[in-house]
Amino acid sequence: MVLTRGAAIRGVWNTIMGLWQVRRDSKGHEGEHVAHYAAFIAALSASVGVGNLAGVGTALHLGGPGALFWMWVSALLGMSFRMSSVYFAVKLAKKHQDHDLFATPMFYIVELLGKKWKWLATALAGMIMIKGMVTANLIQANSVAHAISGEIGVSNIMVALLLGTAVALVVVGGFKSILKFSTITAPWMILGYLLCGWFILLFTEANTLEALVSVFKYAFSPYSIAGGVAGYAVLETLQYGISRGIFSHGSGIGIAPFWQGANRDCPAQSSMLAAAVPVVDTLIVCTTTGLVVLTADKWLDTTGAYLTVSSFTHFTGEIGRVLVTACLVIFAFTTIINWAHFSERCYQFLGGTNVKYFRYFFAGVTFVGPFLPLRPLWAVGDLLIGCMLLIHLLPLTFIVAKHTKVMCKELIPAIKNNSQL
Repeated sequence: MVLTRGAAIRGVWNTIMGLWQVRRDSKGHEGEHVAHYAAFIAALSASVGVGNLAGVGTALHLGGPGALFWMWVSALLGMSFRMSSVYFAVKLAKKHQDHDLFATPMFYIVELLGKKWKWLATALAGMIMIKGMVTANLIQANSVAHAISGEIGVSNIMVALLLGTAVALVVVGGFKSILKFSTITAPWMILGYLLCGWFILLFTEANTLEALVSVFKYAFSPYSIAGGVAGYAVLETLQYGISRGIFSHGSGIGIAPFWQGANRDCPAQSSMLAAAVPVVDTLIVCTTTGLVVLTADKWLDTTGAYLTVSSFTHFTGEIGRVLVTACLVIFAFTTIINWAHFSERCYQFLGGTNVKYFRYFFAGVTFVGPFLPLRPLWAVGDLLIGCMLLIHLLPLTFIVAKHTKVMCKELIPAIKNNSQL
C-alpha cells in the first residue's frame, strides 16, 4: 500500500461508481480474453461464498465482535495486493499475447523474477490447486450440507449428489460455462442478500449502532464473559478476523489474475476493478452479515452458517431463513465452480493434460465434502492460506518495489484524471 502510494484506496471509489459504464462498454469475451465487467463479477462470485456467512459467524463466535474490525483491515490491505497482481498480469499479457501462463500469478513470477525462480511459481500453483480441490471445495460443500440439513432436513447424501452433479454440469463446460453462470447468477443473489440484511439493520437502528460500537471497542480490548473472565483475548480477535477475512476475499494468495488478469488492455482499469473486490466482498457483504449477527445477539451460543441463518431468521422469520439458505447455496456453488477454473489452470501449469478427467475429479471432491468434519477443514484451509501468502506476497512485494515508478506512473494519472477508470 505504501509502495503504490495508496493507489488502490484512492481509485476504488470512482471504479465502483463507474461499474455501470464498464458494463455498458464490455463486449463479452473472445478466446481467453474476458471483458472487464464479466471479470469483476466472476471474481466477486469466486470471493462471495461460505466465508461471507459461515466464516463471519465463526470469526465472531471464536474472536468476539472485534474480529469484524480486523476483517476490514485485511480487506483494505488486500486491495493493494489484488491491484498489484492484476496490474502485472495484464501488463505482461500486452507484451506476450499468446503466453501459456496468461491470466495466472505464475506469469509475473516467472517473467519478472527469471527462470531460476520458477520453483516459486510451481509451489504456488500446487498450493492453489490443493486449496481449490480441498478447502475451497470441501468447506463450501460441507457448509451447504450442514445448513440445508439443519434448516430443511435434507440428508447429506442427497446434498452431495445434487451439489456434485450441478458442479460437474457447469465445470465440464469449461471456463466459458463457469463465467456465464457466475455473471448471470451472482449479482442478483448478492443484491437480494444485502437488501435483506440492510432491511434488518435499518429497522433495528439502535441495536445496529450498539453492535457497530462493540466492533471498534473490542478490536483492541478483551471481551469479558460473565464473571469477569476475559473470554476473547485481543490476539484471538485479530487472528480470527484476519484469517476469516482472507478466506472470504482471497486477497494476497494469487487468485486475482485468473479472471481480472484475463485481459490484454488497460492495466489501470483491470487493476482498480480487482481492488474493488475486497470492498464489496468484505467491507459491504461481510459487514452486513456481521452486524446482523451481532444485533441478533446469538453469536455466543452457536457458530458457522447456522449462526448466520438463525440470526436472519430471528428478525425476518421464514422468509429470511429461506432467502439466506438459498444465498448460502448459490454463493457456495459459484465459489466452487470458480475455484475449479483456478485449479484447472494450475493443473495445466504443473503438466496435467487430461483436463476433462480433472474436471470430473473436482466434481467428485465436491461429493465428499458433506461427510467430513468441518473443524479440521478450516484448520487445513488456514494453513494453506498462510503458505500461499508467504509464497506469493514475498515475490510480489519484490516485483512491486522494483517496478514502483512504472506502476505509479500509469496508475496515479489514471486515478487523478478518471480517464481510464
